[in-house]
Amino acid sequence: MPFAPVEVAARLPQRIELRTAEGGFNEVWQYALLGNDLYVKAVAGESGWRIPPLPNCLRGQITGISVDGSRLVATGPEGRVYTLESADQTPELWWWTMRYGAPTWLDPAGQRVRPGHRAWSLSWLDPRYVELIPFRQDGFWTDTAGHDQPVGGAGVHTVFVLSPEGNRIVILDPWLAGGDPLHPDDPARADDYSFEMPGPLDGRFRAVNLSAAGSTTFLINEFGDMYTRLWDFDISGSDTVFFSYSYEDQTAHDTAPNNFEGEFARFSFLRPFFSQYANIQLPAPSWIKQPKIPGDITSTISIHQTGGRSFERELRVEGRDGDRTGFWHKPIDPNTEWVFAPTDRILTGDPLDNRPGDTAAATLAAPTGVHFDYRDPAGWTLSTRDFDYATDKLPLRLCAGQACTDLVAYLASAPRLGWQPEGLSDTAREYHGFVVIAQDEWDAMNDRLRPIVEQFTGTGRFRNAIVTATNSMLRVRTDEGVNVPMSRS
Repeated sequence: MPFAPVEVAARLPQRIELRTAEGGFNEVWQYALLGNDLYVKAVAGESGWRIPPLPNCLRGQITGISVDGSRLVATGPEGRVYTLESADQTPELWWWTMRYGAPTWLDPAGQRVRPGHRAWSLSWLDPRYVELIPFRQDGFWTDTAGHDQPVGGAGVHTVFVLSPEGNRIVILDPWLAGGDPLHPDDPARADDYSFEMPGPLDGRFRAVNLSAAGSTTFLINEFGDMYTRLWDFDISGSDTVFFSYSYEDQTAHDTAPNNFEGEFARFSFLRPFFSQYANIQLPAPSWIKQPKIPGDITSTISIHQTGGRSFERELRVEGRDGDRTGFWHKPIDPNTEWVFAPTDRILTGDPLDNRPGDTAAATLAAPTGVHFDYRDPAGWTLSTRDFDYATDKLPLRLCAGQACTDLVAYLASAPRLGWQPEGLSDTAREYHGFVVIAQDEWDAMNDRLRPIVEQFTGTGRFRNAIVTATNSMLRVRTDEGVNVPMSRS
């Protein structure tokens, strides 16, 4: 790799400490974008900035980059997504692809980050294989039962995109649908924005920036309120092709030591050879409110991995402490404190009104205003208010006469291969999950409500469910024959 011209190197930073659309790093390389060109510099030593090998279609055409571990994603003309594999290896092992989408990275239509987004960031959750015989990995994430679940064999590659309004988070995944290859000339089908990550505060929290790494997303709003969440398509409960999930308490079970044994233990005919390991506990981990920073900050935020476990993440926020500029940083544990690291470089982000106290609700997006209702011939009703199609927690109100109780459907988007429009449309969005009633609601029910509730939850207080949603109808079905079409009201 030839050295960058002296005048270019003078404009590049000596060191990159924050992951942004203009720069990033892993354990081996630092990457920087300047004038739509990519430059690379070793983390160790004094090798200087160099010009990396690039496909001709990307030279002078890169509009943004994001680096996480062994992956780098670059956006090109019209936001087209390009992926660099083995970005933590030496350059002769690098290879680029613009294929992105189902099935398994083969969609020739690719995917794009739309113009007008507030932010986007690559997350790469790596299995981190360390030994072949015996088979061993040190890439794990922690579910809500406290189990360290082995990261799946192919890892999890996700691009998180923050909407222009700041309250919606689209996920782009090379194993999910991308642009529609059957309609290559239709600009409305040049991408698939139908999969979303539910945001904080019922999807109403308005963020001004987003950063993601290791399937952990970091958000900040204009008043310095910050949230983090461990979440991706696998963790959410969606990937039933490769993983087993359960709402039943899994704390009594051990977890698989690696994804190989975990995968094969799913099949009953192999149980004599593999232990019965804990399923992935649902619901998925929720958003965590991070403590506010005791100083001036900007909108430039960054998260990076410091190890293979989900608690091994570090948060960084650009800012100042007194007369010195730099960044505030801390481990992702919300009980840890922010520490300032001076760099004395010019701040690049927008200054934030980092007022004290919890101001997360100060700029909430409006409720959706989408309501669904059902009245059964037997006289009972089922309803939900302000339905958000990205939700993973659907509240349901069931009433019989004057008596009412609350149910919850914990949902995850069902996997599919084909293109689908975003939001609610005439095309049904499908979710799978569980309908649950809390213990206190169960104990408080009267004799008229109980047999109706048991249709949804059984006597064990929860049942598997399939939910479909369109512009006009929300349908709830259980594995025991319940089929309730709720009309939009």
